[in-house]
Amino acid sequence: MKNLLILLQAFLFSLLASAQPIPEKLNEDPASRQVNDVIEKWHRDAADCNHASYIGAMTSDGVFIGTDATERWTTAEFSAWCKPHFDKKKSWDFKTVSRNIDLADDGLAAWFDELLDTKMGVCRGSGILVKKDGQWKIAQYVLSATIPNDIMKKVTALKSGTDSALILKGIFDKYGLTGTILIFDPTTGRSFGYNPARWDSGYLPASTFKIPNSLIGLETGVIDTGYIFKWDGKKRRLPQWNKDLTLRDAFRVSCVPCYQELARRIGPERMKSFLTRMNYPGMEVRAENIDLFWLEGNSRITPRQQVEFLRRLYEENLPLKKSVMQAVKEIMVNETTPEYTLSGKTGWAVRNGNNYGWFVGWIEVKGKVHYIATLVEPKNQEKVDDFAMARKTVTKEVMRYVGMVSW
Repeated sequence: MKNLLILLQAFLFSLLASAQPIPEKLNEDPASRQVNDVIEKWHRDAADCNHASYIGAMTSDGVFIGTDATERWTTAEFSAWCKPHFDKKKSWDFKTVSRNIDLADDGLAAWFDELLDTKMGVCRGSGILVKKDGQWKIAQYVLSATIPNDIMKKVTALKSGTDSALILKGIFDKYGLTGTILIFDPTTGRSFGYNPARWDSGYLPASTFKIPNSLIGLETGVIDTGYIFKWDGKKRRLPQWNKDLTLRDAFRVSCVPCYQELARRIGPERMKSFLTRMNYPGMEVRAENIDLFWLEGNSRITPRQQVEFLRRLYEENLPLKKSVMQAVKEIMVNETTPEYTLSGKTGWAVRNGNNYGWFVGWIEVKGKVHYIATLVEPKNQEKVDDFAMARKTVTKEVMRYVGMVSW
């Protein structure tokens, strides 16, 4: 019996010891033991839903970084996120598997890493503590899922869509923009890009309408490829509009008054007829808005519809003369290099005080074409100084990220 009691005591002691693993040398290092105790209590407070104590263990300017790439919270933000879960007694219970602690030479900072047994399997925690007014506080904590090397490829494949969306969002964020981009690969029939929820939302086409406007003008004989838009002598906001312009130049500098003249000469009935024949949807054309319907009002086209129309133009499948389609394709060329040819048109509209812009077109790389529709809006509608350039810049950065070009 005595031996049994001794064995039982030893077993209980081993359980207690395993409940709070102590890093090597903690017994001879009071500061490391204090840090370890703070971290252990912090995890217990989470399991016990003790919100005040849990958040109180962090510095006021602390940061918590979760397993999802979008999870980066300040102490205040993390507190607000935690509280509803703690109030409902639905928190988490992280059990320590191991921990390593290092101290700064001045004894005022410590950093650690740990392995934790969690509902997500074994996770790694790491962080920094600082000593303020004699107390250790957590200044940063990072929680990471651990992935065995032999299944990394499978995990990477599973989360590739989420990762791409995050990276593409970063490109838009870099330029202070929201929006969407749709890229279509006709060889696979695959559409990809950023924020697909907006691919079927309609917007004013703005100056991207210069593509169908040019096609209709040439097809009807209202203009030809040698046509000159004569300046009427009125000063406009852009100096490049204040002169005679060829069709190519008018398209390149996006001369609004030139294309308003063209639309008036085409007229509302022919305009509507050809838009229907070309299956260019969503335009509300009347006599009274013939020179404005693509800039204001209720006309709408979606990014997906833009791409579908561009594909028919590129493949010369519109019910127009081939020479007309080839002429417009030629004036759409933006950049030509030994590696690629980028063709397209920008657009800029203001709707209810909100600016948004387009870049639509295609890119040819080594005999392969992809169709593109980018729509962007500035996050700060009062700062649009760089907006004109950003439409195309974002498009090019996205194409570089997806590996279409190396610029």
